[in-house]
Amino acid sequence: MKKVLVTEQIHEDAIALLQKQFEVVQGGEDLTAARGCEGMLVRVKQVTAQVMDALPTLRVIAKHGIGVDNIDLQAATERGILVVNAPTANIHAVAEHTAALILALLKNLLFLDRATRKGEFQKRNQYITTELRGKSVGLVGFGRIAQLVRDKLSGFGAAFLAYDPFMSREQADALGVSLVSLEEVLRAADIVSLHTPLTEETHHLIDAGALSRMKPGAYLINASRGPVVDERALYEALSAHAIAGAALDVFEQEPPRSDSPLWELDNLIVSPHNAALSDAALRAMGMDSAQGIADFLTGGAPKYPVNPTVLEGDAKS
Repeated sequence: MKKVLVTEQIHEDAIALLQKQFEVVQGGEDLTAARGCEGMLVRVKQVTAQVMDALPTLRVIAKHGIGVDNIDLQAATERGILVVNAPTANIHAVAEHTAALILALLKNLLFLDRATRKGEFQKRNQYITTELRGKSVGLVGFGRIAQLVRDKLSGFGAAFLAYDPFMSREQADALGVSLVSLEEVLRAADIVSLHTPLTEETHHLIDAGALSRMKPGAYLINASRGPVVDERALYEALSAHAIAGAALDVFEQEPPRSDSPLWELDNLIVSPHNAALSDAALRAMGMDSAQGIADFLTGGAPKYPVNPTVLEGDAKS
């Protein structure tokens, strides 16, 4: 029976799916027990070239979610290892979380909750809330999640701008957004929400210069990847009130340091990279990634290949 390594906890239904056809080895720190595995399912574990070389029988790696920046994709492709992911499994969860962060910022919910609990009822007059109606939401990257954010917020009477170098103006018009440059999003949007993968081009895409071009009353939301934002520059902008506030679900270093200067800020809302971790999304991510492994190792066609050139080579061999 073929062996599959599951490095972290996943939904029990996904484990059951794999166990129907494979021997499942759980736990990713000691790779000794994983020798002979042909499949690997990972959440946040770093899968380097060294890890791949330690498992010479490895044929397929499945990512429990969308982003594969914790997997050395080039090394996998060079070794003929297929990488699959679950690109649609958590999109509603992340979109809902993003919308919740936007509304929590505009309504000062965390601060008003704390004040009320402390008996500071009159702070109701200090923390004046903001309406989304009439505001402009700028979406940096307009893929599946950003499109759902637009849909979920569409009833609030906001306007939507989007920057996406891979989308045509006709596509954007059909999806109900104005396609503009990144500069225009930064300059014009009242809320800037980030929806980009982490690449060399997007690392610190939002740096001191980008933050300086945002409106003084604007808010920044990041539920994509932490290093897309330069946290030091964000701290400086927030502490100087150069922008009104920010909400982060992701960080440059995860988990973030307990002494991070970000924790000093009262115009920042944070969550522990859990936007994708709804009950429905956890099951869907587990099932989709497990199914990708099962399809490939049983001779089928995986639904979500990340490096499909490996399949071409596999077909020729």
